[in-house]
Amino acid sequence: MVGIINLTFGVPLYFAAPFVVSIRLWAPWWTGILFVISGALTMLNIDSPEPRVKKLAMIFNFVSAIAAALGAVVYILSTMISGYYLWRSPMLILILLFMYCVVELFIALLVGIILCKN
Repeated sequence: MVGIINLTFGVPLYFAAPFVVSIRLWAPWWTGILFVISGALTMLNIDSPEPRVKKLAMIFNFVSAIAAALGAVVYILSTMISGYYLWRSPMLILILLFMYCVVELFIALLVGIILCKN
């Protein structure tokens, strides 16, 4: 769900503020796609607990956690660099995307650690 939110929030941000660093780096899209893949693999692991699916879900959760950390840094840098030039809506979207990246970071780390222990 966090990945789909990232993907959908990237579209209005692209049209409202195309000069923002996070849009130039395509951060909403690559983070969103990685979040969706890790969530789908985690759900697939629950339905069919094969060792290959478990290992793939664990790897993608850690990749998603790294992407979430990088995305959070990109969004913070975007708000700091472009903060004076943005009006309320794009700034709010950047802050929400940052918060969703932080949430995904904790979720992906937690799920990845749980998959490692089992």
